[in-house]
Amino acid sequence: MTGRGVRGVALRWTARGDALVAAVLVVANLARIPHVLALHPAEPDWAITLAFLLACADLLAIAVRRSRPVAALAVATAAPLATTALPVRPALIGLGILFCAYTVAARMPWPRAATVLGAAATAHLAGGLAAVAGGGSVDGLAAFWGGPPRDAWTMATGVTAAYLLPAVAGLTVRTRRVHRAEAAARIERDREERAAAAVAEERARIARELHDIAAHDLSAIVVQAGAADRLLDRDPEAVRATLRSIRAQGRDTLTALRTMVGLIREHERADRRTDGLPAPQPVPARLEEVVRRSRDTGLAVEFRTTGEPRRLPVTVELAVSRLVQEALANAGEHAPGAPVTVAAEFGDAALRVTVRNAEPDRVPGPPGPAAADPGRGHGLLGMRERVQHAGGELRTGPRPGGGWEVTATFPAERAGTR
Repeated sequence: MTGRGVRGVALRWTARGDALVAAVLVVANLARIPHVLALHPAEPDWAITLAFLLACADLLAIAVRRSRPVAALAVATAAPLATTALPVRPALIGLGILFCAYTVAARMPWPRAATVLGAAATAHLAGGLAAVAGGGSVDGLAAFWGGPPRDAWTMATGVTAAYLLPAVAGLTVRTRRVHRAEAAARIERDREERAAAAVAEERARIARELHDIAAHDLSAIVVQAGAADRLLDRDPEAVRATLRSIRAQGRDTLTALRTMVGLIREHERADRRTDGLPAPQPVPARLEEVVRRSRDTGLAVEFRTTGEPRRLPVTVELAVSRLVQEALANAGEHAPGAPVTVAAEFGDAALRVTVRNAEPDRVPGPPGPAAADPGRGHGLLGMRERVQHAGGELRTGPRPGGGWEVTATFPAERAGTR
């Protein structure tokens, strides 16, 4: 059941509860009519019956106090005053004032509630004083039980208590409700602000990632193209080698950009998906795709994963995919023919990604312009910055038995482990 449904049930139950209380009080009030008729044989039956009917009107006001608080309070105020002209006042009359005054204070804005309660109390006080001055009795009012029937001081004190005490209780409840609502609204605003800040930070990181690809790879292509232009007349073979390097670099850049855009689109679909739509691929599936593309270029890559795969923040998934792409590209360039292993280990609190390659099967020829490009020397710095942006740590270096190893550790706690 939704929150709105629960609130609706609570409101319906409250209205039904009021009606039940009013019905019980009305039945108890009417049940006393035969007893009162027997106690006052000299009084007209119609006067006693009318007094009890007025008491029923006062008690029935309780049933509608939430939906019609002002009207209910008006009825609860008028009914006891009307009984001052009758010879008998039922014992339960005046209870409606207590319920309705509380409801007005608890459910209406305080300036309006104070006006309504003040008007009702003033009318009641004036009517009571008039009744006392005319020789009437006010002992039937709930607030005056136990007081002298014709005492003006008791009547005034009772009127004040009958309206003031329920009003104070209702105002206290309303104030607490307002404070809780304001606190809930502040919490909701804070949550929305944090979510907006997280989205802005995520977009900034994705923008940095795209900039890293463009600035790193495309600048390398531009530098190599300039070198080819300078060598065009003097060393055609070197130019051909440079053009081949440019072509390979362009393919790698296009692959990286396509993968980046695919990751972003996949996360957008994850944010908007509903039941029946496919869920985004987890990290192992992404890495399998990266490995497959590397194998298509002739690189011998083994991929394995351990632990329980799970969804990760977009910054971590982007960093993992880009890291593996960069490491495989470096392995293919600097250790051609060497087998490469990619491992993803999901632990309880972290994801560790390792890319290691053995010594190359053959010794590569002299480095061409692509290898001599100074821009390519910043690959490890780019890796480290990307991993740090995702909250991870990067270690790179030669392996004891030969070859090279890149290891990145990212925070990836399981849900509910904190």
